[in-house]
Amino acid sequence: MRESLATPRSIRNYKSHEKMKKTTRAIATTAMTLALLAPPYTSGAQEPSGFTNHGVAAEVSQSRGITATVDGEGRRIVLVWLMDHTGTRSKLIIDAETGKTQQLGFERPVHDSPFSVLHSTRNRWYSQFANRFYEFDPETRSFSFIGETPEPSSPGAMSMHEDKDGIIWAGLFPNANLLSFDPATQELLDHGRMNDEAWPQYMRSMAIDEAGWVYVGIGTTLGQVAGYNPATREDRRFIPEQARQHGRGEVFLGVDGKVYASAPGWGWHVLYNGEATPVSSMSVARAPMRTGHQGSIFREFPDGSRISKIDLADRILVIEETDGKKRRVQFDYKSGGALVYTLTKGPDGAIYGSTGHPLRVFRHEPTTGAISHFPLLSGHLNQMITVGDLIYGADYSRGYLLQYDPSREWSPGADDGSNPITLGSAAPHIIRPHILLAHPDERHVIMGGTPAYGQTGGGLYIYDTEKRKGVLLSHKELLEDLSTFSMVALPSGDLVGGTTTAPGTGGERRATEAELYVFDWNNREVVWRRPILPGVQSINDLVLGPDELVYGIAAESTLFVFDPQARQVIHTQSLAKYGPQAGSQAARIMALAPDGRIYILFRQAIVALTPSTRVHQKLADSPVAINAGFVFRDNSIYFTSASHTWSYQLP
Repeated sequence: MRESLATPRSIRNYKSHEKMKKTTRAIATTAMTLALLAPPYTSGAQEPSGFTNHGVAAEVSQSRGITATVDGEGRRIVLVWLMDHTGTRSKLIIDAETGKTQQLGFERPVHDSPFSVLHSTRNRWYSQFANRFYEFDPETRSFSFIGETPEPSSPGAMSMHEDKDGIIWAGLFPNANLLSFDPATQELLDHGRMNDEAWPQYMRSMAIDEAGWVYVGIGTTLGQVAGYNPATREDRRFIPEQARQHGRGEVFLGVDGKVYASAPGWGWHVLYNGEATPVSSMSVARAPMRTGHQGSIFREFPDGSRISKIDLADRILVIEETDGKKRRVQFDYKSGGALVYTLTKGPDGAIYGSTGHPLRVFRHEPTTGAISHFPLLSGHLNQMITVGDLIYGADYSRGYLLQYDPSREWSPGADDGSNPITLGSAAPHIIRPHILLAHPDERHVIMGGTPAYGQTGGGLYIYDTEKRKGVLLSHKELLEDLSTFSMVALPSGDLVGGTTTAPGTGGERRATEAELYVFDWNNREVVWRRPILPGVQSINDLVLGPDELVYGIAAESTLFVFDPQARQVIHTQSLAKYGPQAGSQAARIMALAPDGRIYILFRQAIVALTPSTRVHQKLADSPVAINAGFVFRDNSIYFTSASHTWSYQLP
């Protein structure tokens, strides 16, 4: 037993308990009347010279947990945690009879959203995120408790569980803290860390046996199952260090009151009263409980009717009554829009892009201002590029490569005739794409990025559009423990790649410096590699100049020039005076324009670089934070800012 894990701390260690209760009452009282946060900009408003706000690309939100219940008057209602580009900042209440809605805003110190939810046996709706623990009372349609939790506790609880006494438990990311909340006394306790690691920990499952022991499944760099006895403050880890493998432990409560656990390489075990007993197979049913991940929908109302369908994008609710008849209800809500991740100029001249959470592919016609959007899978396309008459997209979190023909009807799938069509997947070597590149041979598309959760080192996926076949190279065939973040093709067809030391989410960073490398296209191998900037962790974007030199931006706004023939960096310069560079999960912050200059997007500025002289100048201060781009159209630069698309008319 480790003392650091054994001493539960009241929330008063973070904020005085009395002050916290007063704050909670104040928040609960004002939550019904809090206006949703005003957007940072309004389409159509007067903008600084040269800038145009083209509006929200997709005015939709995503649910982060849905439950069916009744209010204090017995009316059937649906509760939804709503997330837009600012995270979850409101609770939506839908009347299942009429579709009438209430949208309650609430305070939170961090832009985050739920990753786990729980609907208790006492008809309370729980989550923990943004360094806050939330209890919502459907009967009064208001928050009955909001309390501070350990910092950092973002993005928050990855699992939740209700014990036999009605105590609510939560396992927090990234430090594996265990919390408990007593609804009767409103006491919120931090029981400390269930496990210590050098990497972020995902406690994606939790269960409590009849003896009162709390168990959590932990991942993903190395799986673990840990236990904690609240009565004695004893904690245990059940998987020996030498037996741990990549992945995560899983636990669940069986109908027999015991907990069942498994992990990669460990097999199934029965957990009871702090002891683990191996079993050859597992056939016990799970005890029913309305708890799960952020995508959970608890469909059943107390009277036996249920949610048959709920679509937040189209704002449709379908209720299946107890007699089996279905009734469609239309509802509405306000949204700041989904975050825009990437843009590309389509073959028809329109601006195409992708939002995330929810994933909508949108089309913006600048000449008319019309914006339309379409649904696609989940997650987001981190980058989209146009090759001839087709658009290609790189998908998080499946590592899919997709092909879209804008001239045909939208009908997504993997079958022939689908549009867009899924061409292949690079998972688990790439699940978070950072670069998508069209090769000069007009035949191949190359995708690079970081690997699956808990893994280190990303690969390259090279897709042949003629043979309709992809080849995947692992990081061990490229640069071990590094991932490709940026890439450019040389006239010879060889590639220059920039890397990041960042592992897959929740993984272990093993490399100490980002490297630049040259990839021989004909032999499909790395023929040169080097850390070019001491201590730099990522090379964010690359572009080929008119002089056939490679221009790049590395972390901390460092400009460099690389001579691929001599294979050496011939110039470096700090551009920190312009502030931090822009960039999303796929940067697209540099581009060579028809006028021969290279344009660079910074978070609050647009800069032009003349390659022949390497002179750079700020063209304008942006009125909004720039996320990513990069599209040239009609002498304008199009870029993204949160949920909006913007453009800047070049002088």
